[in-house]
Order: sequence, then structure tokens, then C-alpha cells
Amino acid sequence: MPLKPRLGKGLNALIAQQTPPSQTSVASPISGGPHVQNIPVDHISPNPAQPRSPFTADDIAELAESIKIHGVLEPVLALRRDDGQYELIAGHRRTSAAKAAGLKLIPAIVRDGITPEQQTEWALIENIHREDLNPIDKAMAYRTYIDRFHLTHQQASQRLSQDRASISNYLRILDLQSDIRDMIRTGKLSFGHAKILAGLTDASRQVELATMVAQTGISVRELERLAAVGGGPADQADTVVHEHSRSLKSAHVIELEQELSRKLGTKLRIFPARRKGSGKLVIQYYSLDEFDRLVENLTGKPG
Repeated sequence: MPLKPRLGKGLNALIAQQTPPSQTSVASPISGGPHVQNIPVDHISPNPAQPRSPFTADDIAELAESIKIHGVLEPVLALRRDDGQYELIAGHRRTSAAKAAGLKLIPAIVRDGITPEQQTEWALIENIHREDLNPIDKAMAYRTYIDRFHLTHQQASQRLSQDRASISNYLRILDLQSDIRDMIRTGKLSFGHAKILAGLTDASRQVELATMVAQTGISVRELERLAAVGGGPADQADTVVHEHSRSLKSAHVIELEQELSRKLGTKLRIFPARRKGSGKLVIQYYSLDEFDRLVENLTGKPG
């Protein structure tokens, strides 16, 4: 499908471009907002396409206390229905907290004539750009957005103005086992830890290292070292490569290694086997971003 213009940091650019000038601004906690008006909280129904996981009672209660003191600091985005009621496009958490705080009105940017596809896309984009999402929920938001609109990672990157490799890294962590995803969701593992674990093919090793991180709090750098060499000394893998290289490689093979390494921009090793005409080629990468780059260079397709 053809690409749409980039949507920048969330919905702000899109709202500013498309909000009708006839809307009437009224007093609200927002200064300079685009055509903000107060609408009755009880007249708002949830967006049936809301992509975010349900909020906890503690989460809503905490925001409700803040709203009692400071008010609603950012307007919600709502669709005006034909029956005079409203349907949320973005702002479910704020609306729930406003109700819990006893507010009768909530500041909103009200839109008319939005297609169901636009409503779904805006809700997904607002969800993706929220700062309080944990990595798993953000990854699920990316997945839903890409699947819903049949996008490649590169197209999603362009439409969201976000780095393609970053989107790919988020999607990879969804392949981790449920126990590990729970550790990420609850903050026991960081996104940096999760990226390294997602690069391992051995599921039992993933669980072993994830448990170690949760129990000991080792750094991302230390986890990367353990993942690279199977828990042994950091230089063990390079030592094995070096010894194998000295014993079997001809000058021609070493020269070919160097040439291919320059072309790919990473370390590459050729291991001739004792049986003539056989062997293996090992291309090394040192981060998931570099892995994506290599895949794209070798296949012509995004990683």
C-alpha cells in the first residue's frame, strides 16, 4: 500500500494539520492547544479498537490523585458521533482517571468525519508513542500496527518516523518465552537485556541468562559477554578462532577473509575443513542493529 506522510512524534503534527478551524476553544488546563473544548466525561465511550492492555486499578488511582491536584494536563482525542455522544480515539487512561477523580468535564480535541481506519491507526500511533509503555506492550503495539496495515518494517519506520532497526528489535523480543516476557514487562529485565536474549537461538540458555539477570542485576554489557561465549572467558571464542586459523588457512584464504570483511564491514572468518572442498563461513556481528544491516546487505531485504 502507498506510504502516507510521516506522523512525527505521535499525533501532534496530524492533529495540527487536520483539526477544523470552526471548533470553539474553551477554558481548560491546556494553553495553546489546537481547538480544545471541554466535553462531558459520561458522554464518552471507549474506542472498540483500543490496542493497549487494560490498566491496573493502582495505575488509574495514581493518575486520578494527580488530576485532582493539577487537572488533566493533556487533552484526549475524541470522535463526535451522530447521536451527540463521543467515542475516544486516544486518551483512555486519562478518561478513566478523570471519572475516578469525579470530573464532569474533560478537555478534548473533537474530530468529525474520521474513517474507522483512521481511528484505528491514530489509536495505535498514540499507544506506540506513550512514554510509560513497558517494552513488551510497545512491541505488541508495533506488531498490531504492522499487521493491521500490512506494512514492512521499513514502511512502519517511515510512517512513524522511527528507526527501522529499533522497531525490528522490539518485535524480536515478542519471540521470547512467556516467563522472560513477564520479567521484561515487570522491569526485572531491561530492553537492552531483552535484545541480547532475543539474539540467542537456545531457549534454555535464554531462560538461564534471564534468570541470572533478574537475580543478580548484571549489566547489559556483562550479559552480552556471557551470551557471546556461553558463559566462559570473554576471549575464549577469539582464541579458538585464532588457533584454527593458524593451523589450516592458506595465504589465499586469509586474503579472501580480509577482502570480504572489508566489503561487509564486519569480521568474517573462513574455516576450511580437512575434507577437500568443504568448510564453513562465519560472519560475526556485535549487536542486533549490525545484524539487521548485514541481512539487508546480503539479501537486499530489511532484517
